Amino acid sequence: MIHKITGKVSIIGSGFVGSTTAYTLMLSGLVSEIVIVDINKEKAEGDVMDMNHGISFVRPVQITAGDFKDCDGSDIVIITAGANQKPGETRIDLVKKNTEIFKSIVPEIIKYCPDAILLVVTNPIDILTYVTLKISGFSPQKVIGSGTVLDTSRLKFLLSEHTGVDTRNIHAYILGEHGENI
Repeated sequence: MIHKITGKVSIIGSGFVGSTTAYTLMLSGLVSEIVIVDINKEKAEGDVMDMNHGISFVRPVQITAGDFKDCDGSDIVIITAGANQKPGETRIDLVKKNTEIFKSIVPEIIKYCPDAILLVVTNPIDILTYVTLKISGFSPQKVIGSGTVLDTSRLKFLLSEHTGVDTRNIHAYILGEHGENI
């Protein structure tokens, strides 16, 4: 049984990860409202329009594009915004660029969402989760990084392919840092 969260989730960043996250939340039926904020407002509005065209096939959910002020009242804010990794660039090379981006977006998030849980997905995840914690002044329980969830999923897939066992029946975890240094 799926339990519905009756709350609001805001996603900061409408790139591949942000728009996929919004789409997945829409399909899940777990939230009642999704707000997407992106520096490229036309991209966010286009993503929202695409999702709204499919809304008749899912549980009721309101999906909008907006600004930080539209995130007001969010229970969870998912941060996917950041510079894209260029060929030959490591996740660690992104630290300075993405820290500067976070210095501008995190204060806006906490201004409108002082009670929200912040979920950091931007690379380098572990470092930017710490940066978010320090900029926000939130307690550690309210700032979460996605960490090695993706690495774990990849490991389970590869083990599934190798053994022929369904991925849902493989119980393995990656511990450490998300990225190429594992």
